[in-house]
Amino acid sequence: MIEAIQSTDLRRRVKQVLDQVRTKKQPVIVNTYDTPQAVIIPYEDYLDYQAWQTRQAQQSAWLVELQAIAEEVSGRVDLSEGALDNLIDEAVQAANVP
Repeated sequence: MIEAIQSTDLRRRVKQVLDQVRTKKQPVIVNTYDTPQAVIIPYEDYLDYQAWQTRQAQQSAWLVELQAIAEEVSGRVDLSEGALDNLIDEAVQAANVP
């Protein structure tokens, strides 16, 4: 279970709470007037969170790029089935040429 502590109590016991977070590897919720204000987490967990945020940002950027490509491709002139077959044949022949 995650421990919660009042901010006034944290001021008095900061070293003890930090030692507890570090050794037990468990977060502590800091409350003010019984309302959660912050969470103290082990540094390793913070680094993991930062790495996760970076991955999320990269995935979002890739998604935006893929959406732009999809819009560009969908905006192209529709090809007839015969023209599409010809393009496929040309691509296959080009790939098979040594």
